[in-house]
Amino acid sequence: MADKEEVTIKWLGHSCFLISLDDVVKIVTDPFDNSVGYPKPDVTADVCLVSHDHFDHNCVSVVKGNPEVVKGTGEKKAKEVNFKGVAAFHDEKQGSLRGENTIFVWELGGMRFAHVGDLGTELSPDQIKEMGQVDVLFVPTGGYYTIDAATAGKVVSSLNPKVVIPMHYKTPVLGPNFPIAGVDEFLKGKENVVKVGKNSVSFKKETLPEKTTIYVLGY
Repeated sequence: MADKEEVTIKWLGHSCFLISLDDVVKIVTDPFDNSVGYPKPDVTADVCLVSHDHFDHNCVSVVKGNPEVVKGTGEKKAKEVNFKGVAAFHDEKQGSLRGENTIFVWELGGMRFAHVGDLGTELSPDQIKEMGQVDVLFVPTGGYYTIDAATAGKVVSSLNPKVVIPMHYKTPVLGPNFPIAGVDEFLKGKENVVKVGKNSVSFKKETLPEKTTIYVLGY
């Protein structure tokens, strides 16, 4: 796919994003049901990534368009996009508390994307190597169920992406059953923070920032 095509990222709440390459392909990540607090995503996609089988990440049935579902580790291909699933854990005790989690890495518009799902630990050297270069990183920051703000900062440093998009943090829309922190703790002391003011942002490879920049999408 051509390097100069524009990729638009739209936040649908929690860890769910619609990532679109012009009108060529639409990828949705970790769709949820309405028990999360956010309205169910109203979204049509060609591909649906599911990092793990928890209700706030695996509600494939809400996604319109009969998408190809990508789960688990290893090399996958859907709609001419190559995905790599990297094994990870949902907690710091080898998955004994919350199970396994998949980090997905893929290329679109000449850029490398990584969505780490409900990552529960720092990245190991092997995981970092397996992921390779990352341009755009989706990372949870709310703690409790996932890594917290401090560990998210370490994940960012270990990958050195151009763009960081925080996810899975407390917002006024999120239901009371999620005792997670807001995004401010993650942003504290960080340079290059852009509060987008809307729920979408677009990038081309040649317009990526030179230094790691955090883009906080609105909901």
